[in-house]
Amino acid sequence: MIFRSKPENKNRQAADWLARLHADDRSVRDEAAFHAWLKADPSHAPAFENASTIWDAVGGLRDDPRPAPPRPPEGVSRRAVMAGGAGLILTCGLGLGWQQAHAGVYETGVGEQRRFVLDDNTRIMLDTNTQVRFTANSSRRLLSLASGRVDVEIARDVRPFVIEAGERSAIAPAGRLDLRRDDDVVLVTAVQGSAQVRSGNGSVELAAGHRIAMGPGRQDKLDQPEIDDLLAWQSGRLAFRDETVAQAVAEMNRYSRRELVIADPQAGALRLSGVYRVGDPEAFARSLAELLPVEIAAEPDKIRIAAYR
Repeated sequence: MIFRSKPENKNRQAADWLARLHADDRSVRDEAAFHAWLKADPSHAPAFENASTIWDAVGGLRDDPRPAPPRPPEGVSRRAVMAGGAGLILTCGLGLGWQQAHAGVYETGVGEQRRFVLDDNTRIMLDTNTQVRFTANSSRRLLSLASGRVDVEIARDVRPFVIEAGERSAIAPAGRLDLRRDDDVVLVTAVQGSAQVRSGNGSVELAAGHRIAMGPGRQDKLDQPEIDDLLAWQSGRLAFRDETVAQAVAEMNRYSRRELVIADPQAGALRLSGVYRVGDPEAFARSLAELLPVEIAAEPDKIRIAAYR
């Protein structure tokens, strides 16, 4: 994992390191890279400690049934590493490492994320509630996204790699793509390399760092998202930048069967920014109550969010 040392990214980098240091596939190489990141800029160490404090503040640590993680690198508190790891404990767990897979259907349940290595050495990471199918022959490799979200690191091969999502498709020889499908709405982002994206409106060459949003009855929309925010889901987090509570709640609900419910339009229209752990709706709701004029009421199967009367 390589991080740029731009000052504006240091807080996000610190949060990424929290998650990385608690991952099941954490390695000595990761620890060496972490030490190098700390030494690269005097502001990195306080940013890392601040990120730890924020993780603790947004709901604290939950019980982790897994064995204790490896001893933290020198100079990093166990509290800090555990705080980062808490964000990775979803319904079925994250950080399972790369799993060897065979051609067929791969899926995750609500609150689950998994990594797989396909037969052609392409690596994929499935987000919560996602289903894909992979097949390959002598002329092409095909990954079909039925629903959810997938990150695809395409192995270089003479055969083109095609990703289908309903009536939309993306074709690339190599590179890295992030695709999301919610019913008939499809978003494709070229994280690394480029891709040719085809839809009912024709074909477009998608350059690295660009995203296209496609949906029935509307014009395709091109933009350049903040890539760090876009990929935050892979470390058990979601980044919101001046979005409504309604939008944030819809995203958080994808990761838990305990639903967040907005009780009135006034609460849903409030805006927030920040990076939040997924899989713990009550912690998210408590953080909203600290930051915004809302109150929460926790029930066994749902959590209601209402504006102050």
